[in-house]
Amino acid sequence: MVDNPHALYVNCDGAMDYSSKNPGGVGYVIRFPEALGLKDITESIGTYIGANIERLEIEALIQAISRIISLFENSSFELRNIKQIVFITDRFGLSDSERTNPYRIQQWRQKNWYNHEGKPIKNSLLLDKLDKLRKKLSVIAKARINIEYRPRKKNKIADKLAKAGKSGSPLISTLVKKSEKIGKRIFDGGEMTYNSFRKKQEVLVNVFRKDPVRNEWEVWVEICEGDFFGRKFKIYADNQLAEKLQRGNQYIIKLKEIHRYHTVAYKVIKKVKKHEKSDKQAASG
Repeated sequence: MVDNPHALYVNCDGAMDYSSKNPGGVGYVIRFPEALGLKDITESIGTYIGANIERLEIEALIQAISRIISLFENSSFELRNIKQIVFITDRFGLSDSERTNPYRIQQWRQKNWYNHEGKPIKNSLLLDKLDKLRKKLSVIAKARINIEYRPRKKNKIADKLAKAGKSGSPLISTLVKKSEKIGKRIFDGGEMTYNSFRKKQEVLVNVFRKDPVRNEWEVWVEICEGDFFGRKFKIYADNQLAEKLQRGNQYIIKLKEIHRYHTVAYKVIKKVKKHEKSDKQAASG
């Protein structure tokens, strides 16, 4: 994709360590149109404690938008000819074609932050804040605002700034989410295509992440045997079922509902013991 030479570009990124406190940082670099003759502006912010990577990536966009608003409020004459501002993220789910789309956010607001499947929208408070700042910037700058996806290899400077941020002095972070539990994965497979599942299917899974979303839990698991060995997928669970699904443990679960982007489980059929884990993984390896 070729950059518009007349647009202002802002590369944004977040970074996090997967340790007990999940320290993270954000960073951005502001690139002005060459014709203005202005130097790039870089910023590292952190450390955030208890975050997760999507909240950090949203926070990077929020911090960058806030900085651009400040620039236009204080240097409006110098920047008056900029008619497009493009924020770059290396998280596809936060591009305008996905979760930061203004029309999609408007629909979620109208439905009290639930999607068309009746499931709560994750990180709705941050998405709401981002969208309101975006509208404010559009009015102040009198410019079109876009959030575009670029792969990480095209976002290296922002990535380094975010990593520098997470190495800084700890701060009390508004990104902390009570009860969220994140662990290390034991496999590295990508996310499942959910229509590959079938109702009432039994699956052996390893639980690596639990995240409260309103009155439910979003539980991430990875498959421990069979054709989709190592792939991850998302389960929505009530408090009773989520309590049984502990991170770092493996279970045989039975799927109740299959949706486009998540599943719902009936119940935990069985917790797999340690000696059974090694036998099953050896058979799938």
